[in-house]
Amino acid sequence: MFIGIDGGGTSCKAILQNENGHTISQGIGGPANPVNGVSQSQNSILEACFQALDNAGLSRECVGEITVGAGLAGLHLGAMQQVMMNWAHPFKSLALTTDLHAAVLGAHLGHDGGVLILGTGFSALAVCGQQRLAIGGMGFPINANGSGSWLGLEAVKAVLLAEDQLAPQTILQYLLLAGENKTVLAQHTVNANATTFGQYAPAVFEAASQNDEVAQNLLRQATQFAESVIEKLTDFGAPRVTLIGSVANALLPLMSAETQSTIHAAKASPQEGAIMFARQAAQQ
Repeated sequence: MFIGIDGGGTSCKAILQNENGHTISQGIGGPANPVNGVSQSQNSILEACFQALDNAGLSRECVGEITVGAGLAGLHLGAMQQVMMNWAHPFKSLALTTDLHAAVLGAHLGHDGGVLILGTGFSALAVCGQQRLAIGGMGFPINANGSGSWLGLEAVKAVLLAEDQLAPQTILQYLLLAGENKTVLAQHTVNANATTFGQYAPAVFEAASQNDEVAQNLLRQATQFAESVIEKLTDFGAPRVTLIGSVANALLPLMSAETQSTIHAAKASPQEGAIMFARQAAQQ
């Protein structure tokens, strides 16, 4: 049997498949980007796998018979790849790749195409024949434009400035402060990671739906950035582009008709792409 893992900055999703590619069950764990904590990433992978086995009515001892393919955010960084490859995992085998690669494999079933991931973080990849174009993925806060963590960070900054009357008042003050003062918000976020800031992203969409100008401006910036990345993927030669992540899909209605015409639904999930990768690795 196979388990496919899609591990990001907020959650780790798993599917369990039999030899014939039939999905038996699913599982979910916590944040799985090793950049934000290697032990946390490994524990989240185990959590998702065990939950998938539980949901299938199988003993957790079966984990030693499972071939696992895992597409993880942050794995494009050599140090992260090495430390995860050295993991003394309990699986029959573990094939590791990036979340981007797994997403492309699943979205286009191994054919040419591109993906833009905007979830907690940001990254993109186009595959055309033997050529690849990788964009972003260097992590929060330096390279997370348009993502949930970026929206959350910008929202916090806007709230703190508004509280000091140095920027326009915004509904985000009510949503983020939640009855507390600005000092409490600052203390909670001053050294926070991408996952923490990503939790504020839904507030930006909520405020924008109430015609809040500050929030709408943030979404405009995120949308413009996403469209510029999609343009680079198509210019590279990607015949299809798929959006992955809650933020990317929430921004889609805000994109131009021209951009929307280049977007295609994924043919399979990143988890299924990870299993495809594991099957390929097992045959080598």
